[in-house]
Amino acid sequence: MSWIPALKAGVSALTLCAMTGCASLSGDFHDHMAGYTGARVIDNSTAYSSDLDCLSRTAMAGRPRIAVGEVNDLTGRFSSLDGTVATQGTALMVMSALDRAGFPLAERLDTRVAQQELEFANSRLIGPDGQPTENYRRVMAGSIAGSDYIILGGVTELNFNLHSGVAEARIGPLIGGRRHYAMTVGLDLRLVDATDLRVIDIVSQSKVIRGHEIRAGVFEFIGDTTLDIGMGERVQEPVHTAIRTIVESAVFDLVSGLAGPAAQTCSTAGTATTGTPVSFQTPNSGD
Repeated sequence: MSWIPALKAGVSALTLCAMTGCASLSGDFHDHMAGYTGARVIDNSTAYSSDLDCLSRTAMAGRPRIAVGEVNDLTGRFSSLDGTVATQGTALMVMSALDRAGFPLAERLDTRVAQQELEFANSRLIGPDGQPTENYRRVMAGSIAGSDYIILGGVTELNFNLHSGVAEARIGPLIGGRRHYAMTVGLDLRLVDATDLRVIDIVSQSKVIRGHEIRAGVFEFIGDTTLDIGMGERVQEPVHTAIRTIVESAVFDLVSGLAGPAAQTCSTAGTATTGTPVSFQTPNSGD
């Protein structure tokens, strides 16, 4: 076993090189270190984004204005290591989907800054350049755009380990195996008429999140030395990306009936419209 000390030395050298980044000790220092930039920023699209883009292209005049209320995480799932499992920004995803579909929006999700501005304006404190003036901002009756419809809801399901399977084998020191698992996430949204609070439509959808893990390696005792070498791959669709996918599908189903007859040709990703009536009154419709 005279090669064991050499193996140990080689492993130690590789470990030291990895920890130090194989950096030279030339003594050259720089004020600004070049960081690792990673992948390029891309558009945050899902399989249903093309349907929403189609709704935007078929936009007709006088589309109703929509406000988004609370769309919270109602699953109660919490990890002591990672915090909440489901995204806390589902309402923002809904707003992005509505904008992508070409619907005018009314801000109701966070009006704290707007309310502060309104208080300043009522006190005649807001001017065009921050200087004392008689040309202060005047708050007129009816100056805030109203909404025709409201979307509310929540992430209501997050089920782990819907099903799983393991296949492993060992032949001598060689070990290999594959694991697969699936979980589900669900979303419930409702479309409410802002004028009389009638619930116009409700959409409840879920999505399966799949993942798999493949590993292989060598595990063996050589005298007093343990040799453990392994490699593997783990792939899983991110939970937050899955929620965005459900959001875009659900928003399409909720509002496609409000987009006009031409929107019925936009379902290319397998969504089905919910039968929301096309005839509607839009006292607060945007352009």
